[in-house]
Amino acid sequence: MNNKIASMIVCMGISIMSVSHSVWADGTETLGPPSIAIATGTGVSSAGTGMITQPGSISVDVPTGAAIRQVLLYWEGFSATNVPGDATIVIGDGVTSTEVVGTLIGGPTYFFDPAFASTYRADITGLGFVSDGISTLTVSGLAYTFASNGAGVLVIFDDGSSDAGIDLRDGSDLAFINFGGSLQSTVPQTYSFAPSASDRIGNVNFFFASIAGTLSTGSFRPSVIEITVSGPVGSTTTTFDNVLDSVDGEEWDSFTTSVVIPAGATSATVQAISRDDLGTGLLPASLDWVAAAFSIEEETPPGVPGRMTGGGSVFRIDGTRVTRGFEIHCDLRAPNNIEVNWPGGNKFHLTSLDSAVCTDSPAIDQLPRFAPFDTFQGAGTGLFNHEPGATIEFVFVDAGEPGRDDTASIQVWNSDGDLVLDVAGNIKKGNIQAHKDNKSTL
Repeated sequence: MNNKIASMIVCMGISIMSVSHSVWADGTETLGPPSIAIATGTGVSSAGTGMITQPGSISVDVPTGAAIRQVLLYWEGFSATNVPGDATIVIGDGVTSTEVVGTLIGGPTYFFDPAFASTYRADITGLGFVSDGISTLTVSGLAYTFASNGAGVLVIFDDGSSDAGIDLRDGSDLAFINFGGSLQSTVPQTYSFAPSASDRIGNVNFFFASIAGTLSTGSFRPSVIEITVSGPVGSTTTTFDNVLDSVDGEEWDSFTTSVVIPAGATSATVQAISRDDLGTGLLPASLDWVAAAFSIEEETPPGVPGRMTGGGSVFRIDGTRVTRGFEIHCDLRAPNNIEVNWPGGNKFHLTSLDSAVCTDSPAIDQLPRFAPFDTFQGAGTGLFNHEPGATIEFVFVDAGEPGRDDTASIQVWNSDGDLVLDVAGNIKKGNIQAHKDNKSTL
């Protein structure tokens, strides 16, 4: 365990006393529109790395044939005193490397003793290090005086499809549930857009730092991300529980999630929260929200190129057997099928997969089968006992062969909002398998 994490654990056991890009701000204790012009494009790709151990490696995947419009490099860390952190970082493509000077876009902000958080951003488009396909970058030379948490690359591209209406917010927004004032919660970010006569897909690319999780402490830390889509006919909130865990290396998370934007909707509000919604009893994560890019996909979203299949059963604490089978796609592309059956003649049938986030946990070894992810968290609507209006939320985990360590969590509500199924546990007499999806549009 590094000294930064040890200090954080001691501290956290107690309490302490569509926007126009012409409006440039950045953000401290709230994300804001960037203080530089942001390119237009048809999509966004992002990836990152923890920087507690250096050099770090970032592999960012851009659709083949797409033109690169803008490449932004972010980094974040903690200073031991109330001064900005390291404004320089070294980035390379394996052949050449160069020192980059960034712009301070958030902080320094006191988080815990003795950590002051600050975030930097640099436009590195002109370096030419990122092209279509997979580009692997190395980052090093980051020297915050307390902890160099991580770095990420956000790429805006144009693949010839419709404009994605990209809206980026960045800065430094810190949160921990046991702290007070502005440090207890992040500020929700609302993205506005013109309505459409048909459903669309909304994509959000996130960067988070300072998620002290499995890699840092050996213990998972709960968190919540909420996305609320609103319009004239009302609003719908999708909740993603426990998807942050220093997935990109110690102290850094970057991932993309997708939600359905129904016809007529005009805004989406996104918030990251330090909270334990699932009642694990574990200490919720502290976090520094660094960036969130919202974009709209008129057709197939550029999500994680993967799918998950499974069958078998999970067991409630009382031993009740719940069978289920499924095939679901990380990018929401059809087919998406989930069938859940449990005693009393009860049955849920998925008719629409409405949101999905696929992540690769550093705590899970899914070998020998290779896939770009191991955990699928999603939500959808369907039929409960043949009646429409039912909803489902689930988390499926492929922990490798032969499947005895695979887990599933399933909750089903009927059309009246009554919880009719709540089950979680290891798979029995079955298997969950994550796959690289050769049919993906990536």
